Amino acid sequence: MKRVGIICECNPFHGGHAYLIERARAAGADVVVAVMSGCFVQRGEAAVADPYFRAETLLAGGADLVLELPFPYSSASAEFFARAGVEILERLGVEELWFGSECGDTERLTKAAEIADGAEFRARYEATVRETGGTAEAFFATLQACCGEEIPSSPNDVLGISYLRAIRSLRASIQPHTVLRVGSAYLDDVLPADHFPSASALRRAWRETGVEGILPYLPSNVAALYATRTAFADLRYAERWILGHFRLTPAEQLEEIAELSGGLGNRLAQAAMQATSLQELLELAATKKYPTARLRRGILFALTGITPRDLRSSPAYVRLLAANRAGREFLAVCRKRATLPVVTRKTDLPPTAEALRQEHREACARSLYALCQPEVQAGDILWKQAPRMRSK
Repeated sequence: MKRVGIICECNPFHGGHAYLIERARAAGADVVVAVMSGCFVQRGEAAVADPYFRAETLLAGGADLVLELPFPYSSASAEFFARAGVEILERLGVEELWFGSECGDTERLTKAAEIADGAEFRARYEATVRETGGTAEAFFATLQACCGEEIPSSPNDVLGISYLRAIRSLRASIQPHTVLRVGSAYLDDVLPADHFPSASALRRAWRETGVEGILPYLPSNVAALYATRTAFADLRYAERWILGHFRLTPAEQLEEIAELSGGLGNRLAQAAMQATSLQELLELAATKKYPTARLRRGILFALTGITPRDLRSSPAYVRLLAANRAGREFLAVCRKRATLPVVTRKTDLPPTAEALRQEHREACARSLYALCQPEVQAGDILWKQAPRMRSK
């Protein structure tokens, strides 16, 4: 059995995801294991739909098994997002990691990853961070300076290099394969007429025209599922709590939160005193050094109490979201030999301090997500859902 893994957000599932899975199948994949972000995604936003529903769309789109990338890794910078995803796949016995990239060249990305792990790069980048902050732009400017030639620097290339660095750091046996990204650019928010739209464009269209506006752009079997959805989760529904939290929390406490050190916590606290909405808070606090994605991540981490230690820790378990027959067969095998527990309910949690800490972090995220709905939901509603299972 050839075991292939992908790390994704599916926010929402689109043609690019389907294309990646099709390429993996064409290369001989017998089972496709997806590690998918849960309630919140890497740009610090609430996922458009809950993880169980999005996992079901992944099954419809060709995956066999969907596991949740735990919070806070799902909402962290590329380094922590990639490392957690790679570690989960490696510990479950997945043989290959497939991912899309703008350059489509595994060899070029591998070279960039090797340079980024070198002493010269680390010294230069640390100096850049002290001066301008650790943005993706600063990362690739430093990488190109060390390399002496053009380095892939688009958003999915960033993740690709991070996956490869994680494989090196973990000394993982998993083999990487990249596929040239097709369709719209990552942040292109206009629906195209002749190719795959980006997730950004689909989310914008959903906000502006309702879910009916995106159905023609989704794979047909996935569109049938989204046709039943009307609610669109959004962090803005929780903006009063966000403003209140930053107005009332002492700045020194905010400085202890992941992503908020170096004065950013205090900057957000000051901005919150003037802002009357989440959008205004982001506009007041954002700078070139502090882009809005980092601000949103810092806001999430402040509301849920995430510290740098939480990001550096390893996943203690992974939650099952969905599976078909091939996925269940893989799961039956890996549960016997894997080094990472797969859980479906609270009683499955390992009796360790690390697992309890992870569950606390995830419970905070689920409670926050319940406030990011058009109508407030109970904080534990997602624990009451069962994994989505298919017979074939």
